[in-house]
Amino acid sequence: MAVVSADISLSPTRAPGERNSFFRSFRRRHRIALLATVPTLPLYAVWAAFLATGGGDLAAQEAWARFASEHGTAAYNLFWYGGMHTANYSLISPYLMAALGVRTVTVLSGVAGAWLVAALIARSGIRRPLWPAVLASLAVWCNVASGRTTFALGLAFGLAACLALVRQRRTVLAVVCAALATMGSPVAGLFLVVAGAGCFFVRDWVRAAALIVPPFVVVAATTVLFPFTGEHLMPFDRIFPPVLFSLALIVAGPREWRVARWAAGVYAAGTVLTYLIPSPIGTNVERLAELVGPALLLAALLAPGLDRVRRIVLTVALVLSSAWVAQKTYDDLVVSTKVPKWAVDTHGVVRELERLGADRTRVEVVPARNHREATALAPYVNMARGWNRQLDIERGRLFYDGSFSAGTYREWLDKWAVGYVVLPAGKPDGYAEDEAALVASGPAWLKPVWKDAHWRIYRVEDPVPLVSRPAAVVRSTGADVVVRVPKRGSVTVRLVYSPWLRAEGACLKPRGEFTELSVPAPGTYEISSGYGPSRGRPSTCR
Repeated sequence: MAVVSADISLSPTRAPGERNSFFRSFRRRHRIALLATVPTLPLYAVWAAFLATGGGDLAAQEAWARFASEHGTAAYNLFWYGGMHTANYSLISPYLMAALGVRTVTVLSGVAGAWLVAALIARSGIRRPLWPAVLASLAVWCNVASGRTTFALGLAFGLAACLALVRQRRTVLAVVCAALATMGSPVAGLFLVVAGAGCFFVRDWVRAAALIVPPFVVVAATTVLFPFTGEHLMPFDRIFPPVLFSLALIVAGPREWRVARWAAGVYAAGTVLTYLIPSPIGTNVERLAELVGPALLLAALLAPGLDRVRRIVLTVALVLSSAWVAQKTYDDLVVSTKVPKWAVDTHGVVRELERLGADRTRVEVVPARNHREATALAPYVNMARGWNRQLDIERGRLFYDGSFSAGTYREWLDKWAVGYVVLPAGKPDGYAEDEAALVASGPAWLKPVWKDAHWRIYRVEDPVPLVSRPAAVVRSTGADVVVRVPKRGSVTVRLVYSPWLRAEGACLKPRGEFTELSVPAPGTYEISSGYGPSRGRPSTCR
């Protein structure tokens, strides 16, 4: 008993010293990460409390989080574009946002990314790493301010993969984090390939493989299991910032920065190829320059032994890149932060769409500049468009290629079985301005049926039905469509075909772009989707 008492009495005098020693050691080891990250914490609090109002890119995050929350076992969502796989957006982000909340995942991913990028800079051996680390941490917050939750999540895992390969080669950890980064955001995985290419060209085969192979494996598996085609915008003038900042680093950066300079060259070439070759990447390619451009240029400027010309080149590039990032963040906040009245007052339009039976057809909601309609109405009707630029271009090229007219618009409405067109009062998206003007002008085949101060609903005259006759849609949600078929045979359902779709007691197969439902007897059949080894295709299909 005496011994025990002595031990207990000594512990209060020992523990504080041990704790102080631990904290001193922690501060020494992580001083740069602490100094770069802690000042940004109030910015995350401000964003979560006042700026995260659900507009811009955040609208997509909230829509996906709600879908995962309500239909977590569904592999295919029907609320946008006639159908798209959850996995094509992200393998993990929607479910994590559904479990923890969009703001929570965003802030945690942002803070983790800020810490990791600062730690990465500190451990890279560059001279005076503090201010480059601060710039990189601020750039991570700018990404959060733009509402890119899914990319922030993938970025955090991607930075962890890079950090695992600095100094100590924790290859297995790096491979796991690189795979998780790509599962979180394919764009983050693409940027790991850029970093891996820098290692490849200096013949650092292990690091190159750890960063390049996992993204390729994840993307290849996703492409095979969840087929997807889409295209993102890449205007000619958007090439220049990433390319010029990369060239500045290549030409004026320290000669010993071989990996960084090779990676910058690969990135510049990839940016040009993104313009020349249509792909789902598009302007997303800019994000790497936004995140690390200013930090790397400042770090290069602080390196010893630079001549006057190289310092001038780096200084100009640093100023321009910092201003570019600040301007893009400001523009995103201006568009997305203010909550317009039409986005708040949705009760009337939702009630009217329910009264009209809009869940038995597809609804075109003219996209607004801040894309809040993609979240506001998606839980109630299946929308012909939504907030995914790749599919918006792929399945609505008339809005982008200059072919838009009253005739082509009506053809597009018929193709996608649109029964109602809804026009919000807000400023339309840049690629929906012609559509908004045409709808408001009142063509003869669009009949106004309801309006309030913020919304207008038009009925399409003699619309193409969502399912071919003699079948009829009973109801639809974001995850399923219930169809009544009066006799044995096959009908066409205007859902984009997916191998993950299923219908109990019936057969589904592709018919062109859409889906053929074959039933053995009259009845009511539910078309839905789910994960599993059968990929939704019943054994009755031949």
